[in-house]
Amino acid sequence: MRVRDEPRSPVDVLALVLREDRLLLTLRAGEIYGAGWWALPSGRVEPGEDVVSALVRELDEELALTIDEADVTFTAVTHAQPPDHEARIGFGFAMRRFTGEPTIREPDRCADLRWYPLDKLPTRTMPYTGEIIRLYQQATTFSRFNWP
Repeated sequence: MRVRDEPRSPVDVLALVLREDRLLLTLRAGEIYGAGWWALPSGRVEPGEDVVSALVRELDEELALTIDEADVTFTAVTHAQPPDHEARIGFGFAMRRFTGEPTIREPDRCADLRWYPLDKLPTRTMPYTGEIIRLYQQATTFSRFNWP
């Protein structure tokens, strides 16, 4: 099989961790894209990893949450084109059942965690996060976000 050297869009997983009527957001920090903005817990899919396994791994690594794959529900996918960053493909998944209390495990990347009502997100919510939340709220499963 021949491997092509053309650019590809990274694949991300974005977690809608829900508790009653609230959504968990993280305040991005440090030298990562979107520092200073609120975002869904998220991460990139690693080589050889499927999107659900990546989600489970990221939630454990970032927040010390244990998720059973059976409790993960696909919500939406967006092909996003941020104005100042490479295009990305983001898979959104929702979960209401998890073990553990969200804890910052990567303080160099996350400055704070907070639960927000879905209809009262912070002003500085990352647009990529906002799009996955919008799709979830509208029960829409796909978008091409911010493409001309």
